[in-house]
Amino acid sequence: MHPELDFSFPVEERLKHKKLFEDLFTKGNRVFKHPVLAVWSEVELPEDVPIQAGFVAPKKHYKTAVQRNRIKRWMKEAFRTQKATLEQSISASGKQIAVLFIMVKTDNISYDVLRPKILLLLQEIGKGQHGK
Repeated sequence: MHPELDFSFPVEERLKHKKLFEDLFTKGNRVFKHPVLAVWSEVELPEDVPIQAGFVAPKKHYKTAVQRNRIKRWMKEAFRTQKATLEQSISASGKQIAVLFIMVKTDNISYDVLRPKILLLLQEIGKGQHGK
């Protein structure tokens, strides 16, 4: 790994504002790589960071809190370790984006399956962000 890259996921980069969640669901761009749906949009973020991310594992599909928390933890870890290139391109353009990762119903999910899908989604978001 590159020592100069920051693999942290500080509180400022977490999507927390209800208005941002609502805007993402109504006006956000969608990218799907089974089993993860990413909803993202260029927005004005309240903090001075290039990207804010949120993670959802629906109660409808994952009944126990243990399952939901494990899936969200895996998604956060995959995002945290692979966000650097997207973050650098967004910072260079001077824009800010909010992204929400939503896990759809699937059996036999593991971190090894999830990690490459998050990377593909981040690449798609980067392409879509430059296309605007």
